[in-house]
Amino acid sequence: MIKLSDKFKAFVSLLDIEEQHIYTEVLEGQTSAGKTTIGIGLKFILLVALSKKKLHLLCGYTMGKLESSIIVKENGILDIASQLGYKVEYKPNGYGEIRLAHIIVYGKTREEDRIIYCAGYSDTTKWKDILGNQYGIVAVDEANIANIDFLRELSMRRDYWMMTLNPDDPNMPIYSEFINHARPLKEYEKDYPSELLNQLYSGQAKEGYIHWYFTMNDNAALSEEKKQQIIDSVPPNSKQYKNKILGLRGRSEGLVFEEFTDEKIIPYENFRYLPNEMVSRVICGLDSGLNNDATALVTMLITTAGRLLVIPSFYYLPKVGSNANSIQAQNIAKWLDYWLPEFGINITNIVQIIGDSAAITQDLIYEINLNTPFTAAPVEKKDILKDTQRVKSIIGKDDYFYIIDAGYRNPLNPNEVLGQTDMFIVELNNKVWDVKKNLPEDGNDHCIDAFKYGSYYIYYLYGGV
Repeated sequence: MIKLSDKFKAFVSLLDIEEQHIYTEVLEGQTSAGKTTIGIGLKFILLVALSKKKLHLLCGYTMGKLESSIIVKENGILDIASQLGYKVEYKPNGYGEIRLAHIIVYGKTREEDRIIYCAGYSDTTKWKDILGNQYGIVAVDEANIANIDFLRELSMRRDYWMMTLNPDDPNMPIYSEFINHARPLKEYEKDYPSELLNQLYSGQAKEGYIHWYFTMNDNAALSEEKKQQIIDSVPPNSKQYKNKILGLRGRSEGLVFEEFTDEKIIPYENFRYLPNEMVSRVICGLDSGLNNDATALVTMLITTAGRLLVIPSFYYLPKVGSNANSIQAQNIAKWLDYWLPEFGINITNIVQIIGDSAAITQDLIYEINLNTPFTAAPVEKKDILKDTQRVKSIIGKDDYFYIIDAGYRNPLNPNEVLGQTDMFIVELNNKVWDVKKNLPEDGNDHCIDAFKYGSYYIYYLYGGV
């Protein structure tokens, strides 16, 4: 039988899903952690066999991948079911009245037989064929790449579902609509990276939604040699390393700011100025939105040691009736009043706020100048490609650009959950190219745009970086 770590034993042991009111289980984490083998291979088949319902569902990206990676492989569903003593049969072309590919888990009588429909979700015409039924147990492998409309529809047609997923862009709707409603069991919260835990807690908890974070250390069948081989195969500090080895969310392909790595991040509690380093200038880039759009303020410290330090960024998503420019100006002033002294800055006249030339930003600039001790002005010239390349060159310069990450700290409302570490970090990790336009994609960029405006001012004031 498959070797199980203590955490996987705890996961598999939660089988009385009705009594325990478990509706959704999410398996996330590192590569080669055993999520698919033990989750979909072992627990799924046990839940199907124990279910009182006849129809169940197993989904993967394509039928070919589903077969090779889950159904017929060694320690796949058929193999594990046989090891457990169940008689099972796979009908890839359907059989009798059932036209779709399916697995039969035989019971003692025909009425006790359980049918697992098998489907790929990459083809819309195919997955629509399976959505006319109500299912007992559902498993979706690599749910992060599944069609979101498919997941929405499927969520209404199941009693319980299990999702395995690989770390992906945290801005994808699957996270806000499904994944971030799940919570870890209290005894395993300590195993989570703080970044992942913060993302989970950005969503409203739902009853019966359980989240599991598995690592290679939880895979009892993985030898130390094989584990090290996997780790050594991925370049350290790369986006792939963050995804596969650390099991953290974030895009890894087509990134605009590939120069941005974890080496550019300094945790707030570890930050110290260099010997004799002083702040000579503070530039704040400002990008403001209206109604349901966000406002971002990215504050940059120019130091005598030739460094550009980005301190915690202001990121405000408006609530209904709360996005008035006067309120925004006051919030920005409160933010700076809190953070600047934290970095030893008590002189307001070295602070310059530079914003977009858009009308809404100019209104906010007017309010800042009128109602706060800070000075603000717009930037006139904008060029998406040139501005992007300037930011890339700033980030890529050795020993120059650093973000000081204070994580969850929000002095305006200490009880408010922001949902991520510094939003500027989130955007830099997830901004990708629009290949057709040869421009950065639209979106994921309020802090990036704010930084562009501030860095434009720095670039032309000081003659480059």
